[in-house]
Amino acid sequence: MKRHAGFNLIELMVALTIGMIVILGAEKIYFTTLSANVSGAKMQRFEQTLQILSNEMVTEIRRAGYANPSVTLTAQSNGKYYYPQTSCITFSHSTPAAGGVSAVNEVFYGYQLASNTIYYWNNNSNGNCSTTTSWKAITDPTQIKVTALTFTASGTSLVNINIQADAVNMTTPSGGTVSRNMSSYVRVRN
Repeated sequence: MKRHAGFNLIELMVALTIGMIVILGAEKIYFTTLSANVSGAKMQRFEQTLQILSNEMVTEIRRAGYANPSVTLTAQSNGKYYYPQTSCITFSHSTPAAGGVSAVNEVFYGYQLASNTIYYWNNNSNGNCSTTTSWKAITDPTQIKVTALTFTASGTSLVNINIQADAVNMTTPSGGTVSRNMSSYVRVRN
């Protein structure tokens, strides 16, 4: 009688079991890596958003008091061209008007924290943090919860901007809140 070459049923079942274990291990590694990459991308987006907000505020506040020679700026109520008030700042500088470079206007600006959202304001007439209307949200509270925004005057021409924010829908590996604190200093030269 001829002997059949090949695998018996037990050998096939052992080989299938080992193969399934290897495939499950590779799948677990793949999904763990994918999850880490998604978390890293969310964290990077959160931090970049805070950096962009800080840079935008620094750039605008740095212009406070700049005036084209044809424009006379209006001082804020503290006698300067910028007025920091805890979680709000208003300031002004001259900007080319819609008519082109030859037409220049004084424009008033502001940043304010309200309801965990940073708001931006600009207008052709002076205002202050409590009476000014038409603030526009520049952060989305469903993505970033801004817990603190402070503007502090230091010396005659230095403004400290401090932003503290929590990421929404993101937690640390231990289940805590992802939070960042960012400080910037602006030297207002005008």
